[in-house]
Amino acid sequence: MSISSAAEFGRISELGRGLESFVCAAAKEGTPLHEVEQKVHESVLKIGHEAMKLLIELQPDGDLGETVTTDEGTTLYRSEQPADRPLQTVFGCFQVRGYVYSRGSNRKVELRPVDARLQLPAGYASYLFEEFSQYFCVEQAYGPSREAISRVFGQSVSVETLQRINARVGEQAEAWLDQLQAPEPAEKVELLVLTADSKGVPLNKADARTVPLFDDEPRRGNRRMATLAAVYSVDRFSRTKDDVLAALFRDDTDTTSQSAAHPRPQRVVKQLTARFPKERVLSEHSPPELISGTTEAIVWATLRALDRLQKKQTLVCLCDGQRSLGATIAAALEDPACIRRVEILDLLHACQYVWDAAKAFHRFREHQEAFVRSRMDRLLSGGVAGVIKGLRRMATDRKLRGERRAVIDRVCGYFEHNASRMQYDEYLRRGYPVATGVIEGACRHLVNDRMERSGMRWSLTGAQAMLHLRSIHQSPDRTAFYQQRIQIEQLALHPIANSKS
Repeated sequence: MSISSAAEFGRISELGRGLESFVCAAAKEGTPLHEVEQKVHESVLKIGHEAMKLLIELQPDGDLGETVTTDEGTTLYRSEQPADRPLQTVFGCFQVRGYVYSRGSNRKVELRPVDARLQLPAGYASYLFEEFSQYFCVEQAYGPSREAISRVFGQSVSVETLQRINARVGEQAEAWLDQLQAPEPAEKVELLVLTADSKGVPLNKADARTVPLFDDEPRRGNRRMATLAAVYSVDRFSRTKDDVLAALFRDDTDTTSQSAAHPRPQRVVKQLTARFPKERVLSEHSPPELISGTTEAIVWATLRALDRLQKKQTLVCLCDGQRSLGATIAAALEDPACIRRVEILDLLHACQYVWDAAKAFHRFREHQEAFVRSRMDRLLSGGVAGVIKGLRRMATDRKLRGERRAVIDRVCGYFEHNASRMQYDEYLRRGYPVATGVIEGACRHLVNDRMERSGMRWSLTGAQAMLHLRSIHQSPDRTAFYQQRIQIEQLALHPIANSKS
């Protein structure tokens, strides 16, 4: 141990004794807990800083000899002098010094023995600092996150640094999500549900111009659609149409049938993603193609679903009437004979169209509500054809013209296009879910709560990285991701077997 290292060790011991003396004195004097807690926190950070400093000073210099030969037979040459690299940890910033190896002067460094020994990341922040920082950043804007990190860890960090960390960890999150394995099969869970929806994210002008509008209905401004898709398992939950109507209209629960009193089954292992359009090379002989976010998300979700689907388990595809979603799911599951699959139109979207029709016919709220309740009762009884016929006859009898007639035509067209997915009497009898509460909630929590705050404008890469990371943070896989990303990166960064000194 060097003289400086011995001094650092003594400093750690001194700080520890000082902390012990402070706590004993505080107990004797009756110091308020919050004051003691603050002092202990500051002392722990100081001890941690000295401990990290000592750890780094005790490392060898990384000198493995003038040359090193890789497993592939490549000769790497030692640098003339040890090189410094910055490292930000939860206990402060340090310089890690050591020899590095490359194929020659001014060539890319391919081996950092000290980095390999400490298993340091490719970025300038430690793995733990990256992880802790993102707990703040995925929930609140970068500015408040920076302030919170300064308060908790007692060190300054720039917004740009937090954005770089988010981009780096978000890229790792995408790769991890794309290789996500099926969870352990849940016993006797009867249904596997695939659900999807789209949500707009405000992009900066430059990036918004580069992203084509793949939407069914183009949107003005700089918002571009991210497609969210989720896969989860759940048991059947039988209800009557009266149960559903009571829930839709918030009736007194005493008027609902007895089946509504049964507890709703819990969803099992929700896997979630959110995707923007992305360039992919589909053939080595063709240039990259821009793949829509809908295709990206649905392909991801169908791969997860097919990987998880068990024998005798029904796959329920539950979406709104967005044509691109239905078409992409059908294309991704192009061999329907291999699985038990049922497609369902989200009941809440169907209900919204009924409300549109009600407003075209009636001015007053009580008349509109009675109209909607009557038509939803028919839809829940499997009478979509009768509802369509009745709307058109009513529009003709009342001689609707112009915009009001256009609304009725639009509603009828929507129901006709989705009629095969509106057999709600059958779905309720079989205990299938009929509303997209999971994906609607994901749109709010995954996108709205972080991406749509006042004045926010995102770069495309920044928005995608944030959504990847928020997808993981809202899943049971978060801890596994942060552990496995280290293992994956270390294999790529330090593949040379004799890199440790």
